Amino acid sequence: MVPKRRAVGLRDAPRVFVSPRALFARVENVNSYGWPLIVLLTLVTLVGYATIETGLIDRRVEMAVLAEQAALEKNYDNVVARSEFLKQLEESRKRGEFSRLITRIQVVAARPAAQLARILFIAAILYGAVALTGRKPEWHTLMTICVFASFVDLFADALRLSLMIRHGTMTVDTSAGLLARIIPSGIIEGSTRSLTEKILATIDPFRIWYWLVVLVGLTATMQLKGWRAWLTCGLLGLAAAGVRVGIVAAESFGGAPAA
Repeated sequence: MVPKRRAVGLRDAPRVFVSPRALFARVENVNSYGWPLIVLLTLVTLVGYATIETGLIDRRVEMAVLAEQAALEKNYDNVVARSEFLKQLEESRKRGEFSRLITRIQVVAARPAAQLARILFIAAILYGAVALTGRKPEWHTLMTICVFASFVDLFADALRLSLMIRHGTMTVDTSAGLLARIIPSGIIEGSTRSLTEKILATIDPFRIWYWLVVLVGLTATMQLKGWRAWLTCGLLGLAAAGVRVGIVAAESFGGAPAA
């Protein structure tokens, strides 16, 4: 009697980083992604909570409020406008409190919700892509691929958090924009260099890693093969990046002075 093969589960999550093909080769069209999904969303929430606990959000909001209040002091520097000045200060303080609350909600509550929505959306797109090839799409298989690939996003969030703590700022860069710093100034100059830096900043190595994992999952499970898998993942990966690049380019050229 052939022993029943163990279904892919939470204990297999680390294999996404070391042997994704071997992991996805064992995936079957069954709902085995429940606990991995719950743990993923829980850890995403904890990373958000840890971000709040660093105090960096409060510090950023406080600095913005102080800068706004400093600007107000320049406008209301006489006794006659004193009451209006105090009113503006109170409104500035309330806006800061509101901004702090909204940011905390986004970091703790909205982030796992957005992660879940992204998993479902991408799985649905892949489902349609598989159906267009004439092959029977397997929803549970596609969900398993997206859930396990999302652990790459979790790793990226944890890395950014560690960089925030180390440098004491929420503004950390893990994009390809870092490459612009090593480009000699004589090669690219002026507005072209600025545009190049902004375009490179839209390229996220972790998103590329994510789509490579999805690609491996699609081919290992035979949901999509060959050029179809590459084309689907490439288009989906480039779609979001293309939108960001288009926005950056439009802003750069739109703000350029007329000749």
